[in-house]
Amino acid sequence: MARSVLLIAGPPCSGKSTLAHELARPGDLVIDRDLIARQLGSSRTHMHTPYITRLAEQRTRAHLAALAADHREITAYVVRCAPRARQREALAARLGATVRLVDPGIDECQRRARAARRPPGTFQAIRQWYARAESAQDERALSVRRPCMDCGGPATSVRCGRCCERLRAGRPWRTMQARVCAEETHCWICGQWVDQDLHTGHPRSRTVDHVHALRDGGAVLDRDNVRLAHRSCNTGRSNRSRAGRAQRRTPLIVDPRTV
Repeated sequence: MARSVLLIAGPPCSGKSTLAHELARPGDLVIDRDLIARQLGSSRTHMHTPYITRLAEQRTRAHLAALAADHREITAYVVRCAPRARQREALAARLGATVRLVDPGIDECQRRARAARRPPGTFQAIRQWYARAESAQDERALSVRRPCMDCGGPATSVRCGRCCERLRAGRPWRTMQARVCAEETHCWICGQWVDQDLHTGHPRSRTVDHVHALRDGGAVLDRDNVRLAHRSCNTGRSNRSRAGRAQRRTPLIVDPRTV
């Protein structure tokens, strides 16, 4: 039996998990965060509690690391959202996998979410997936590469995406998030109260936003640069900023006959 690893990627409600379980045979390995969350005791099929979601993501990454290190002949199916082509390509290269993108379109995903009576946060997650996929396409087409201020690698702004993720992954950032949530009660973008008990996937749930974005050189642990925000407000602001950067990078084409 030859080694066969298939990475199945796509937005929520696209049918990734369904496809993986249809293809898998007894003895095959399926790495699916929702399945892992249920094995950890979650009573939900999707949109699990923040604790279960974090724990399931940790287990998923551990399984992926083990799969990447295991060079035996095996058949495995990996289910991930991975909206950006670079994410899919990097993970596929790491696992020695082929990629299958399941993308029925945003309208069909939302129709399936309504039909299945998915939680409200599902619709926001679907919109976020397509927004990230589109922004990645725009950045790939329009990006002007420059050195990252931290690592010196290629970046589309002042700081590269990898360094932004690294800065948001440590304990100091989690401590700062807790401090902001304890000290603030209203969204700095829309001015309305933030219900901090809402599930993390809910569009009105709490997030901590950088006023001066990390990608643009903002300080990650400067208290004056971090504010409480609704998830939907934070996402909308980020999308507008990303669109503005893409627009500024769009080349101006001049017809010499009009000069």
